[in-house]
Amino acid sequence: MRRKLLVCALGILLVGGSLFASGKSEQQAKGGAQERVVTTIPLSSYANEAWYQAMNEAFTAETGIRVDVQVTPGTNDEQVVKVNLDLLAGSKVDVIPTLGPRDLNTRLDAGFFAPLKNAVAAAGVDVGTTWGKYIMYDGSGEFYSLPTKQEIYCLYYNKKMFDAAGVSYPQAPWTWDDFENTARLLTDAGNDRYGALMRLETPHIIIKALQEQIPLYKADGTSNFDDPAFAESLRWFKELGSVKKYQMDTKQLLAEKASWNYWATVDNMAMFIQGNWFTRLLNSPADYPRDWDYGVVAIPTTGTEDGANNFVSMAYASINRNAAHPQEALEYILWLGLNQWRFEKGIPALENLSDEDLAEVFKSTADASGGSITVEDLNKALIDNGLNVINVDIVGPEAAQYNQIIKEEAERYCTDQQTLAVTVERVKQRMDEALRNT
Repeated sequence: MRRKLLVCALGILLVGGSLFASGKSEQQAKGGAQERVVTTIPLSSYANEAWYQAMNEAFTAETGIRVDVQVTPGTNDEQVVKVNLDLLAGSKVDVIPTLGPRDLNTRLDAGFFAPLKNAVAAAGVDVGTTWGKYIMYDGSGEFYSLPTKQEIYCLYYNKKMFDAAGVSYPQAPWTWDDFENTARLLTDAGNDRYGALMRLETPHIIIKALQEQIPLYKADGTSNFDDPAFAESLRWFKELGSVKKYQMDTKQLLAEKASWNYWATVDNMAMFIQGNWFTRLLNSPADYPRDWDYGVVAIPTTGTEDGANNFVSMAYASINRNAAHPQEALEYILWLGLNQWRFEKGIPALENLSDEDLAEVFKSTADASGGSITVEDLNKALIDNGLNVINVDIVGPEAAQYNQIIKEEAERYCTDQQTLAVTVERVKQRMDEALRNT
């Protein structure tokens, strides 16, 4: 059914003429003999990955449109900043991928993207039945991006460490108390073995407050970080390492430079929480060799009805309002919205996802795991886990700055440079100042 929808949409695009007010594409305007092309500027970590290259080759084979990938040097965070500066300067790159609603909201607020409602409708694609709740509409019912995937969080665990300690593998539903008890049984800090790894990043820093859906903004638009739930989450996060020793102390983790891929490179930390994309690292033995199997399970919860939540981060594709090839850009983002997950082996952001589609996703991941996990394991951890799903990213006014302020002040607290009370006060003061200057 989805294949037929894709062919129909692309067929209309190819024979029905331009869907944008700007008229025919640049190639058609010059006589129709030139090569059709679409330019895009992905995250730095994507550009050279085999799945990304294969995806673009498949798009070209199906549509005849060549994908010109513009690579931005630097980390993903650096790339986001550079792309935003290019867009401000009037860049004509066609398609802008964005990972996470925080960066998407920043770009939407800046007015970088072309509206899509009329163009997608003219292409014969029913947004509601295809992407449904995953579309981000503005107050007028317009939208500017199509979702390309969703990344759902789960807890990964090192089966070798569990087996050596004689500890049963974790099973959901479970609470943070269960998590701590499990971590305690697996920890032998004197021999550099730890039950968990919680990196100094959102959502880990304030994970309990986020699960309870404590708002980060007050009704008057100021920071809500003085809500006691955030202080409690911060205290709990720090004490996992500094007091209980269930994980490496933050000072040590900072000295180790424990980046986003750290858990895949070590064998002495039993449990780790991350999005389902992390299986790509664990299933890449050439880049991340290991002599242990891993497991997956739904993340712990606070044990309350309000706190029975997992986290998700979405990825999107948008058309630059100054795109040089708007028609080709539309074809490309429609295709990505339907097909990117098949190449990335991720979870599609499609409405009414069929059991067959899910089985396809999970089977490829399970097969690549070398026997570590099964389709059933993945389904239970990510989909059929009884949890609600909430956004993992901080969104709202000055969201990127809010995230950075929390991280900076939490680092000072976790490295004993300031107290918990001062940390909470500084986050609120700094954020309120940022909001006043918006």
